[in-house]
Amino acid sequence: MALGLISGPADADYKLEPGDQIRVSLTGLEGLSFDAIVDAHGNVNLKWLGHFEAKGLLADELENLVRLDAAGKIVKQYNQNGEIYIIQLDGDEIEVARNGYRPIIIGGDVARTGQIDFRPAITAREAVALAGGVRSMLLADDVTVDPIQLMRWQTTYGQAALQHAQAMAQVWRTTSELRQNLDMVAPTLDQVSVSNTVLEELIAEQLRIRTVNQENEAGEREFFEDAEEQALQRIEILQEQKTELAKALVSDEEEEKRVIDMIERGLTAGNRLADTRRTTVLSATRLLEVEEDLAATNLVLTRLRRDREYYEQERSLRLLQQRRDAHLALRDASLQMDTIAKYLAGAASEIGTESLISDIDYAVTIFRVVEGELQELRADKMTQLLPGDSVEISVQQVTQQTQLTE
Repeated sequence: MALGLISGPADADYKLEPGDQIRVSLTGLEGLSFDAIVDAHGNVNLKWLGHFEAKGLLADELENLVRLDAAGKIVKQYNQNGEIYIIQLDGDEIEVARNGYRPIIIGGDVARTGQIDFRPAITAREAVALAGGVRSMLLADDVTVDPIQLMRWQTTYGQAALQHAQAMAQVWRTTSELRQNLDMVAPTLDQVSVSNTVLEELIAEQLRIRTVNQENEAGEREFFEDAEEQALQRIEILQEQKTELAKALVSDEEEEKRVIDMIERGLTAGNRLADTRRTTVLSATRLLEVEEDLAATNLVLTRLRRDREYYEQERSLRLLQQRRDAHLALRDASLQMDTIAKYLAGAASEIGTESLISDIDYAVTIFRVVEGELQELRADKMTQLLPGDSVEISVQQVTQQTQLTE
């Protein structure tokens, strides 16, 4: 899909997505201000104001939602002397504003790959400039063939071949972890340009990394499973207690009615009613305590399940990023090997060879999440970027014939 020149939205028009930061403040109560981040599920935890679904909302829309929910809410705070004071909110004093965007990730043929702070209306060309400009092995331009130069080329080719094989092994390992397929076939000699011994060492290194990852993940999953089982057992016990206490309360209430009836008929002393009511109140209080404990334990169970889901998502995102980095390294190493192979071939046959780029140009590819799906979009230098975009820069080769010099 090709992208042309895009008119970027205004600052306030960017909808909130996971990773965006917001600032919550209260008029006249600076001590209650705080920052929050939209989590991977699109929700944001606003502390004592509660949890809200922020994904897809503008900051102003989230602010209106928070104000409506907070109206009339009572907030307890402590001063420096430890004394408690109570604040009743009316909602209008709450302000919610965007405090930071998801960064842009830039990779490929640039001087510095990594994150770039997003700012509204930033273009791909500006992102390349912030990344230190274009960098590629294709941008060298002084080619002199002599024995020393040949040795340098051979050494550089060997280094690139090693990086290529290492990237192949990393792609294999991360893919096997993502697919949870431990029997996935590892890279073979016909796919790399290193010796069998070196390839075996690289694969063994990735196997050690995978083993450590599996052990760590097994420990995390065991923790979640044990904690969830304990919570479920406690919920079962509390449910039984709740049922028994509810029956006891009904019995106490019936006894209280019977005592009242006997007092009215003059069959028993009036002071007996106080004892009966005390028993009823104690039963009701105990039932309320168990119900509160049950609600709290259910909340703990919900949070455990949410945290486990978040952990699994973070694991997948980490492996996806590692695989993407390995793919980029694989592409850079392949490009370097191809370029140096041309030099070596030209020098060996004592014929002319292609010079490197005389006119620098580059292609822009944007990886963007659209409606929950990652899409690859072809763009140009003046395309405006959005928060969270991943941008890959690829130098285009423009050649002209030159003669090798001795």
